[in-house]
Parts: sequence; structure tokens; C-alpha cells
Amino acid sequence: MMMRSKRRKGLQLTNLPKDILCSILSRLPLKEAVRTSILSERWKHLWRCHSNLEFSLRSVLPGPRTNGPNDGRPWKDVFIQRVDAVLQQHCGAGVDNIQFQAPCDDEHGERIEGWVRFAVASKARQLILDFSATHHIQQHPYKIDLRLLDDSESSHLQSIKLCAVSLKVPADFKGFRNLKRVFLADTDITDGDLQHLVSNCSSVLEFLGISGCGMLTRLRISHLSNKLKHLQVYDCRLLRAMEFNFGLVKLEYKGPSIILLSPPGTLLLADVCIKLEGISTNSLEYMFTKLCHNAPRVETLTLRCHEGKMAALPGKLHEFVHLKHLTLGLTFGNH
Repeated sequence: MMMRSKRRKGLQLTNLPKDILCSILSRLPLKEAVRTSILSERWKHLWRCHSNLEFSLRSVLPGPRTNGPNDGRPWKDVFIQRVDAVLQQHCGAGVDNIQFQAPCDDEHGERIEGWVRFAVASKARQLILDFSATHHIQQHPYKIDLRLLDDSESSHLQSIKLCAVSLKVPADFKGFRNLKRVFLADTDITDGDLQHLVSNCSSVLEFLGISGCGMLTRLRISHLSNKLKHLQVYDCRLLRAMEFNFGLVKLEYKGPSIILLSPPGTLLLADVCIKLEGISTNSLEYMFTKLCHNAPRVETLTLRCHEGKMAALPGKLHEFVHLKHLTLGLTFGNH
């Protein structure tokens, strides 16, 4: 009597629970996830639970962008319509990350507001609005209304990045309960509005990045309840002074010249990186005679600059008694 061998049926991908399949699809680029809808009736709608929604010109409109495909419509209109089409079909929940990266401006404010409302309703943890223009300067940047994101609406939001927008913090803004990371680039924001924004999320904010914000002249983050540990300040040309909160641990600064740090002697800064653009005449003097007064606990110090001439330092220099790592990148001369 012949024994018929029984083959054990292997686990099929399509037999996995829906939540696992959704998790797998969310690891694919959105465009590739949408393509899986042709596999079978069960796969037809799975992409709609995608948790990583990244909309960029490259992903939405590959190729030349002088006009939209075939019909002559401006590519911005095509981009916006395609983004809207995806959001309308999405299940509208469980989003971890949502990004919009295209040079839109205030002319598209109503549509952008709809995107922000979708991000809030879907309980997104990270929101990126990057409207940077690569080939032209925006005349009317999008004016974001932070009341769309206040604590009563967006308690799930943990990280936000705003690029090339105009930001005015309303007096009735209620703040963020769980926001840990804020990055602002090429954003129109005043000293007072930035201070108001930070103070309204000071209890949990851990990272603040600022780049190319041309209206800032003084950065003041010194509220006693601040949890801020890491600060990046890049290329803010009018900035002349920074007053930090007492618990700040890491500072990264890049700009045209040394700026005043305060208050003296109370900062917990352990990691400082300073990169000066152009020729500086007092960077070495500042580092060896003043910086240690502001940040006496520095353990890692990086300084890169171009000095106009050899600095004549005082005979008695202050010591960094906690310094463990020092990196100097110095050049001298007029060129």
C-alpha cells in the first residue's frame, strides 16, 4: 500500500491579517502601494490604510514639470488635484507621517488648509509642509493658521516642519501638548511670535531647528519649564543674540558671525558646534575668553571659521575644565 505524502501548505501573504498587510504596504512608497490594488479584490483597497503619506513633486509628478501631463494644465494644479484624489480615497486614520513638498503659496491656501485638516483628523504624528521654491522667490508665502493645529485638535502631533510659510501666532493659540520637535526653515516669523510658539509647547519640546528665518533678531528661549535639549540655528542673517533655557544640552550654530549667548554661567551646554561663514575677526578670542563664561560645562566643542588675521589672545585664558573633545577648523587670511 503506497503512502501518499502530504504537503504542508505554506503561509500565503494574502492570508495574513489585514493590519499586518497594511503595515507591510506602509513600508512601500505610496505610489508602489497603490499599484498593489490590481492584485486581487482583497488588495484593491488595502493601500488606503497607508500610514506614511509623502507627497512630493518627484513622487507625484515625475519628469518635466512645465505643464501637466497631456492636457496643458499648470503642474501645480495637477499636483494639488492628485494629492486631493489620494486623500479622498484614504481611510483617514492611523497616519504616522504626512508630508507635502512642493512650491505652493498662499494662492493655494484653501487646498492646503484641507490637507492640514486631514492630517489632524487622521491623528498624524509628524506633519511636514515644505513649500520651498527652487527656481523663484515666493511673493506670497502660505499663511498658516496655527489654530488648525492647536492642542484641542492635534494632541497626537509630535513633530512639525514648516518651510517657506508665513507664521503668525494668534493670541488665542492653545499650544501643543505632545509636540517634541519643531523645525522652521525660510519662514517669516518675528521674535515675539517664535517666543510665543515655543512657550506654548515648552513642557515637552525637546528639539528646535531654525534655518533661514530672515526676520529674527533675538532668540529668547528661557522659560523655566522648558524641556528643550537640542537647538539648531542656521543662516539667520539678522540674528544678533540668543538667550537660552537653562537645560539646553546641545547647540549647533551656523552663520556670518559670533553672536551673544546668555545668560552667563548657568547653561548646561555639553555639545557646541559653531560654523562661521565668511571672515571673522574675533572668533578665537570669543571662544577662549567668553564662551566658557556662558557654557562652563562644555564637553564637546567644534569650531570652524575663517579668521581675517592671527588673533592676539590675552595672556590668561579661561579653561574648559570639562572639555573632552575639541575640533578646530581654522584658516587665516583675506581670501
